[in-house]
Amino acid sequence: MKPIILLMLILVCSFSCNSKKEQRVDVITMNNTRPIDELKKLVLLKGDTAAYNELATAYLNEKYGEEYLIYSLVMANKYKYPRAYHEVYFCLTSAFNHGNGEIDEDTKAIAIKYLQTGVVLNDPASLMEMGELYLEGKYFPKDTILGNELYERGWK
Repeated sequence: MKPIILLMLILVCSFSCNSKKEQRVDVITMNNTRPIDELKKLVLLKGDTAAYNELATAYLNEKYGEEYLIYSLVMANKYKYPRAYHEVYFCLTSAFNHGNGEIDEDTKAIAIKYLQTGVVLNDPASLMEMGELYLEGKYFPKDTILGNELYERGWK
C-alpha cells in the first residue's frame, strides 16, 4: 500500500510542477478585455478600431489612464479614426478638471482643433460636445441655435 501511495504522490507532484512551468500569465484588465499589451500593439500597428475601443474600456480601471491619450493621438493622426479626435479633446481638457487649474491657451487650442476635426468627420461625440460648448458659451461665444443644431446632429 505504501508504494502505491508513494507513486501517486510522485505523480501528483510531477504533474503539478509541469503545469506550473507551462502556465502563461496574461495581464487581463478588470473589464474582461484582451491583454492590454495586445490591444496597444493592434492600435499602434494596425489602427484596429475594435482594439482601440477595448483599450478605452481597459483604461477605465488602470492606474495610468492618461496613456489613452497616446493611443488616441495615433488613431486620430495616423488612422483618421473619427472617435479618436473627440478622445484627444477629452483627455486634454479633463486633465484640468476637478480643481487642477485652468487649461492653458496652447493646450486649449490643440484640444479644440481635434474636436473641430471630429465635428467635420461627423463623429457623434464631437458633435454633441461642440454643441454643448456653444450652448454653455464655453471656449466659444454662446450660440444656442448652432449649439442645438450640433447637438441634434450628434444624436442622429
